[in-house]
Amino acid sequence: MTAEIRELLQAFSDLDGISLAAVVATDGLLIEGLAEPDVDVDAVCAVASNGLVMAEALGREIGKGGAVQTILEYESGLVILEPLSEDAMVLVLSSHRNHLGRIRFLLKRHHQSLFDAVDAI
Repeated sequence: MTAEIRELLQAFSDLDGISLAAVVATDGLLIEGLAEPDVDVDAVCAVASNGLVMAEALGREIGKGGAVQTILEYESGLVILEPLSEDAMVLVLSSHRNHLGRIRFLLKRHHQSLFDAVDAI
């Protein structure tokens, strides 16, 4: 099933400026991903899982519920985190902030397929 996940992640990786497209366990361990050679995938996944925990905690604290998607916008890029289940999330790193709409579209399009592929593992 990781081949199926890899194939789904390719849609993100095909966009210019995507340095990492991954499915990550909520404990920070990589399930499957496509990355540029200079990306420390294990380190990024570990820190990203903490980012999702923070977003979830904030949502509960302010009474807004769980995170549906977390977007971190930086001067030179984006980090997008989207929970697939209680056990996994999608992580996308982009050096182009103008890809946000396209990335969100791809996440919506492939969410159920990614969920199903992870659930089958």
